[in-house]
Amino acid sequence: MTEIKRPVLFSGENPGMTLYVPGTEQVAAIASYWYCTDSPWGVGHALILWLPAGTTPPTVIGQGSILADNLDLAQILVKNLTRHFPEFQDVPLETLAYVDADCNHTYDGAYYRVACQTSDARIEMEWGEVLDRKQVIWPQFPAGKTAYDLTTVICPCRTGKIQINGKLMEGEVNIAQNAEGQFSSTAFLAFAETWIGPLNGEEGEES
Repeated sequence: MTEIKRPVLFSGENPGMTLYVPGTEQVAAIASYWYCTDSPWGVGHALILWLPAGTTPPTVIGQGSILADNLDLAQILVKNLTRHFPEFQDVPLETLAYVDADCNHTYDGAYYRVACQTSDARIEMEWGEVLDRKQVIWPQFPAGKTAYDLTTVICPCRTGKIQINGKLMEGEVNIAQNAEGQFSSTAFLAFAETWIGPLNGEEGEES
């Protein structure tokens, strides 16, 4: 049976990464990378990077930035979706500056690499060693006063790295394995991702 859904907010890829200070549960970095192949706001790339004060040494981008080659699209993705992701619940995204950047990525089946270049900073990320591939279907993903239907293919990874101006950040990925032997990771790829909504016709504002 064919099911047709509208409106399509986003189609593309959305890998994420949370790194921890080695040997601790302290977050060293949280990142979400968007590669949009189609949306009402056009196509483009956006990297949302948060570096918590006190756990990350000072960098040229301070506590992070939102780097994008389509700023209108980036603002929609952050406002409607990213700020509602569980890993970003306590992150003050409104304090991060939107910065025009040249962003690109490559994937050879083994390593997914992202590079974003601004006038004074180069951010590079790498996901490696895919541990699993699974389709996730999440109806009514909660986003403030509204919701979205999400479908995606999640690939947890064994490794994750972030470099800022050539300097490798100190941080490690957390990996877990359930009783059935299935892996989860704080570094994951997300392919064939589609967000449908807002389902009640409202833009996703806070409750």
